[in-house]
Amino acid sequence: MTRQTVSRWENGSTYPNLDTLVELSERLSISLDNLLKSDEIPVVPIVHQISRDVRLKRRYWRWLTIIIGLFVSISLIGGILSWGHYTQNTTIDRLNPLLTTQTGYAILPEKIKSSVDVYVSDDPFGSGEWLKIATGQMPTKQTRWVLVRHKGSYVSGVRLVTRQQIPVSMREQAGSFYIKYNQKAEGPRASWQFWN
Repeated sequence: MTRQTVSRWENGSTYPNLDTLVELSERLSISLDNLLKSDEIPVVPIVHQISRDVRLKRRYWRWLTIIIGLFVSISLIGGILSWGHYTQNTTIDRLNPLLTTQTGYAILPEKIKSSVDVYVSDDPFGSGEWLKIATGQMPTKQTRWVLVRHKGSYVSGVRLVTRQQIPVSMREQAGSFYIKYNQKAEGPRASWQFWN
């Protein structure tokens, strides 16, 4: 301990920490209670400083716990939303606030059972994704195309349309013949992104 440190304690500009006070009480053979409550030495500010430091430490720990909890919660929610979009979980995609509802066009096979995998093009540049849809109707030669409203993999509406009902800029992307989904050739049905 330097003279300057002791001088700053005597002037009241700084105060010793609790470990130093315990060591001082042991070396001087004065109880810590007497050292802190002495009438001769004005050390009462030390008690206030220690009390303030303890309160601040508790407050910092509380804020640190809240921040870590928020970070973990946001990471967990982001992971669940991303996993849901990648695995095309319709329930998660339906609740995902970062996905937007989009409309796109696709072509159906000549015969379908209850549901079918189709590539839904959402814009004239061909971006979109493979979706499992059910039309509820059998397509005809004229109505082999579908207008699909979806939010990720959650399909909220499907309508059979003719090729002439498709906007000219989207006709090429909608296609002229049905191609079956092949995971090796096409890759994953959706990306890990949980936003559009």
